[in-house]
Amino acid sequence: MKNRVHVQNSNSSELSESNMTRRRFLSSAVATAVGGYVMLSVPKVSFAADFGSLSPELQKIAALLTAKPIDPALAARASEALAKVDPQFPAHFSDLATFLKDHHITSLEELKVQPAFTGQIKTTAQSIISAFYLGYVGTPVAHSSEDNVEFVTYTQALTYQLTKPYTPIPSYSRWQTGYWEHVPNTPSFS
Repeated sequence: MKNRVHVQNSNSSELSESNMTRRRFLSSAVATAVGGYVMLSVPKVSFAADFGSLSPELQKIAALLTAKPIDPALAARASEALAKVDPQFPAHFSDLATFLKDHHITSLEELKVQPAFTGQIKTTAQSIISAFYLGYVGTPVAHSSEDNVEFVTYTQALTYQLTKPYTPIPSYSRWQTGYWEHVPNTPSFS
């Protein structure tokens, strides 16, 4: 019986030594995995931080292009989405900002009549306007679960703000049932 107990103690000490080895191995594996994850995620964070510094400028230019006030958080989401869909967007945006500054453009009306407002500068401006009016960036592909669309906003999309006094945002009704039965007491579109 003593031998048997001794053998069991011997086996349990071997097991505890091997468990310690396993524990050390698992600890090392987890530490390595976490360290690798942190190392791989650093470039993404720095890229977002670099382009995030342009979002105040994007907010100002978007306000000029849409002739509407733009929420800073919305500008930040739009800048990230635009850069993700088009890796060249930061450079194109910089060209647009320089163009507006060099031509002393301070309103949408001045921009519309500027003869040099063509090519990539105009395309960049249109992509910014589209992001805020549609609430997304990219091109949706019908009947597909994969496309390059990046979501910006739904309820703050400028297209829904145009008819806000008359109709609720589709699939987002905060009004009572039958609201459409009576003509609103607000000025009509002319």
